[in-house]
Amino acid sequence: MLYILAGMMLATFHGDEAMQIYMSRDYATVFIEGNPASLMVNPPYQIDDDPWLRILNGSVNRYAIGLSWQVAGLNTGMLPPRPGWDWGLDYDTNVTTGHRPPEAMLASGRIASTLFLALSAVAIFAIGWQFGGRLPAYVMSGLYTLNPIILLNGRRAMMEGSLLAFGLLTIWLAILISRGRTRWHGWLLLALAAGLAVASKHTGVLFVAGALGWIGITEMVNYLTRGEQKTTGRYVVVTFAKLIVTGAGALALFIVMSPALWNDPVARLDDLIGQRQFLLDIQVASTLNAPTTLIQRVEGIVTQPFMTAPVHYEVDFWANASAITAEIERYRASPLSGIPFGPVVGLALTLLAGVGLVMVLRRRAWWGMLVWVAVTVASLLANPLPWQRYYLPLLPVATILAGIGVVAAWGIVQKRLQPQSPLVSSQNVPHTKKSDEI
Repeated sequence: MLYILAGMMLATFHGDEAMQIYMSRDYATVFIEGNPASLMVNPPYQIDDDPWLRILNGSVNRYAIGLSWQVAGLNTGMLPPRPGWDWGLDYDTNVTTGHRPPEAMLASGRIASTLFLALSAVAIFAIGWQFGGRLPAYVMSGLYTLNPIILLNGRRAMMEGSLLAFGLLTIWLAILISRGRTRWHGWLLLALAAGLAVASKHTGVLFVAGALGWIGITEMVNYLTRGEQKTTGRYVVVTFAKLIVTGAGALALFIVMSPALWNDPVARLDDLIGQRQFLLDIQVASTLNAPTTLIQRVEGIVTQPFMTAPVHYEVDFWANASAITAEIERYRASPLSGIPFGPVVGLALTLLAGVGLVMVLRRRAWWGMLVWVAVTVASLLANPLPWQRYYLPLLPVATILAGIGVVAAWGIVQKRLQPQSPLVSSQNVPHTKKSDEI
């Protein structure tokens, strides 16, 4: 956690940070002015207008940024002008027109996201513990924390930090529930974490689907194999009813956290989907290598977690900004930027993730992991953009699988290193009583 926090201000600037910081004005509207109803929206939507930004983006990060700058003694007068960052202008012109936030405001925005990222390291440690205790917990959290892609994106004043924190918390709670280690309060916490994951960023639905699917598949496997006496047909029905209620509770919390949806949640959710598709069409049209082919998407799924260097920007003309290239060089030179895995280590971790997947297939108790893998991979197969940020939900999945593979490989090494015991004659074996046998 300290390592994550230490490199916060070294991370290279991204234009979406300015947009998120600008949108933290909503925090003042809700919690300082006490007027959340003014944040409701209606169509038609105009690109980069406040209603459009509200319906497209999660709310947790903007509220967290607002709380952060309020605690730091800053105010709305220091926020950048609408829409935070003007992607129609180059970097230098944006700086000249005040669209890059002052350093104090940028630091306030980043501390919110970076704290969430630090908490996500605790969550993945807790997940690792469920796969065998101390060793997988440290391996998985170590690989996660030192991954330069996770560090770069999570440290920025963007939605990824809270997405990873609440998304991984949702998965951890689902594992506990699937193993019968919680009672009613576990379901309540699951609904709370799931709602906050989606309210952080809409792709949080991948973590939620993975978590609910994890519980569902575990109960079905236990029922079909009679793995547990309590897993009767009635118990399965009750569990699936709880899953429905939990999902509904998460959706309700997401709506409560999103004033843009209040005036007609069903219609506004339809608007959200429509505007998200509209934005995706714009991004595909303006990106040289988009849409990607199916082969390219599969390649990205395999190579992005461990075999690809961090990408600091998506818009090609940012390479012309000397200030950005200087920030990139400074960040890459810092030992706080994570460990570049390189082709050899990256390939080894990728292969170990494959080993981990095989291990999951061999253990019925771990089959819930397959749902999370399937949901995440399916979303990326449908994604036409080559942007690295869109692969971020895959990285915790790949890290957990690689951790399982590392632990399995270490177990094999340990067995080979253990000295072989000499053969003992049955005549020399002392007699043991029945009560001594195990």
